Amino acid sequence: MNTTSNVFDGLSGRLVGFEMARRNKAAEAEAVERLEPRPGDHVLAIGFGPGIGVALLAARVAHGRVIGADPSQVMIEQAAKRNRAALAAGTVELHPTTADALPCADASIDGAIAVNSVMLWQPRDASFREVARVLKPGARLVTITHGWALDRHFGSVDAFAAEVDALARQYGFTAPRREPARAERGRAVVWEATRAS
Repeated sequence: MNTTSNVFDGLSGRLVGFEMARRNKAAEAEAVERLEPRPGDHVLAIGFGPGIGVALLAARVAHGRVIGADPSQVMIEQAAKRNRAALAAGTVELHPTTADALPCADASIDGAIAVNSVMLWQPRDASFREVARVLKPGARLVTITHGWALDRHFGSVDAFAAEVDALARQYGFTAPRREPARAERGRAVVWEATRAS
């Protein structure tokens, strides 16, 4: 999630984080459910916000690892509080970075989620290339995004799908697909793809 906006830092960031924790909970749970992480997996949460998805992933990957990437110091602080025990146990790592600079070795990640952050990945092509770099062959990227956010940042859901489908194929993903999410009564959009073997 690359953004220079201050909306995710300072006092406004704290308020946004509180609201995100409330509004994004269903989408985070759905993304984790769709990813189906297993015990021992190493998984990635991109633009993790206040850390709801990180906590849900950590509960599923016992003895594995959850690596979080988010550029906002406020979100890192909120996620750290929410995931204190998992951080202490070494199950969770939180990094102040963006989707185009992930702190992971090549082909080291078993799956990734991005909830309400893909529209902020900049530069978008470098971000998709970087996510492809860190995912193992056969690993999936699962995104869920507010429909209104896709309209705002891409012009429409169809324009979003066309752009990210092309980027996914360019950087070695297969079978990109989208569908309405259960979250937000179907107004959010699931987009996912699999790293080619």
